[in-house]
Amino acid sequence: MNRLISPKCLRCPTFQAGKCAGTTKRLLKTEATPLTRKDKQEGDISSVFSTFSGRKSAPLPDRFRELKQNLTVGFEEEIQKSWDELVETLKVRTEEVATKRESIIPQLNFDDIQLGNVSTADINAIRRTGVAVIRGVVPKDNAEALLADIRQYLKAHTFKGFPAEAKEKVIYESYWSPSQVKARSHPNMLATQSWMNQLYSAAPDQKIDLSVPLTYCDRVQIRPPGDKHFGLPPHVDGGGVERWEDQSYNHVYRKIFQGKWKDYNPWNLTGRLDANMNMYEAPGGCSVFRAFQSWLGLSGHGPQQGTLVVHPILQPTTAYWMLRPFFKPTRKGSLDGWKFSLDDEEGNMYLHGANPGTAQEHTPDLHPHLRLHETMIPYPTVEPGDTVFWSADTIHGTETINTGDNDACVFYIPSVPLTPSNAQYVAQQRDAFLKGVPPPDFPGGLGESEYSDRATVNDIQSEAGRMAMGLSPVNLNGKNNKLEKEINNILGH
Repeated sequence: MNRLISPKCLRCPTFQAGKCAGTTKRLLKTEATPLTRKDKQEGDISSVFSTFSGRKSAPLPDRFRELKQNLTVGFEEEIQKSWDELVETLKVRTEEVATKRESIIPQLNFDDIQLGNVSTADINAIRRTGVAVIRGVVPKDNAEALLADIRQYLKAHTFKGFPAEAKEKVIYESYWSPSQVKARSHPNMLATQSWMNQLYSAAPDQKIDLSVPLTYCDRVQIRPPGDKHFGLPPHVDGGGVERWEDQSYNHVYRKIFQGKWKDYNPWNLTGRLDANMNMYEAPGGCSVFRAFQSWLGLSGHGPQQGTLVVHPILQPTTAYWMLRPFFKPTRKGSLDGWKFSLDDEEGNMYLHGANPGTAQEHTPDLHPHLRLHETMIPYPTVEPGDTVFWSADTIHGTETINTGDNDACVFYIPSVPLTPSNAQYVAQQRDAFLKGVPPPDFPGGLGESEYSDRATVNDIQSEAGRMAMGLSPVNLNGKNNKLEKEINNILGH
């Protein structure tokens, strides 16, 4: 049974400063499935990707053939027809993206979100593309101060990161700098996450509150001019083979497997909250449902300056790469005439970019209909304090080189809604924060536990931030007393 730090300890100034030699512990009691922390080996972000880790895609075990058959049996003809329609749809949508480039990415202002002035057209554009830029979430001078402080913090200590052999990293295994904790708990950041999370819909019986965000603590990026190391390949987070293999996860895409991809709603949470996205306990596996991946910009950077790139087509693209393992070409090099099949041209079993223990990757060779060379679009130029978001199923990566004159600097701050399983993780993450060790999903080791200048609870900028980190009881204002009680029981309040 997992053990958590008691609420009494959480209120103790000595413990809050990370200096307590011993703690009172209590047994975790919850209706949710318990998560047991397993300390991971030390490492860096490269473990998430087959491309970076050097692992090659081997044919999958034969049990995956039976899995694929079970997912589609009785719907083969419908799936073939839907594939043919899907390919035609993608011809239109990919041409639109290739033509419009970054202008297709929705851009909103934080002030408009606060005032309720976001148009229906903007909301529909986010749902259609799966991505957004939100301007002015954190005041510019505040964001610049956060960057100055994190630079000093990183300079004062030795951090692991990527590239492993480089003295100055691009991605730092830093989680508990005062700057990061302040950014995550900034009330504007939390308000933006709350608004974005509510683009999803949940059934009444699902245990979730989309208006209350939790905090998921992630890394720092400082990508210098000329860097060629951190060119992330096109990929989707949230597991690899799990989307097909886990029963709850593949239920999310059931309409696609029935030949009804047009009825698939990527914003419906049915199935997602129970999905096991880390069946193979991957080094970079994620234990929570992230409604969006997102980051806070700390420096001005944009196209050709080492920024994020995304494929801003959500629903039909997701249907495509979920169905891709069921189709093969009948004519070499042709994008037309593909036929339903449970294995590839050589009779091997693949899930085309999905491997056990790594993220789902996409390539022009494996996914030719997506025209990835033309449709991986850089985000528009961001200024310090701007944020960018991309949905749970959005293909994304990074530019292969920073050709700009400045560092491309961001804090990764994913958007995580309130659920019992997410609260389970936050309870363990809270303990990691108070001890100064890496969060449970990330490479292990001592982390920042011996750094006297690491963040304490005093760096959390708002009561909403304390609640998001599991340090204060969750208050749902009478909306769902049963869920509130369950969550607070998980968190020990």
